[in-house]
Amino acid sequence: MRTLLLILSVLCFGSCKTSLITYRNGYIFDKQGETIGNYTNGYIYSSKRILKGYYSNGYIYDDNHNIVGNYANGYVKMKNKDD
Repeated sequence: MRTLLLILSVLCFGSCKTSLITYRNGYIFDKQGETIGNYTNGYIYSSKRILKGYYSNGYIYDDNHNIVGNYANGYVKMKNKDD
């Protein structure tokens, strides 16, 4: 579930620092606390239910199954796009 938040963070921000994106109870929130997506059963979706990526074992993956970030303790950390 946490991986979904990470994937959305990567897609939305692409930063290498821990973002202000958080996740809880199946929803992903931006820094203002607004819902920007959700996660369930290993998948990450946008707020319009468009598949954005996958999550598993603390990592977030893109459509090509490349690791784009990780998640832990309610926060998402994304890799640089250059990595």
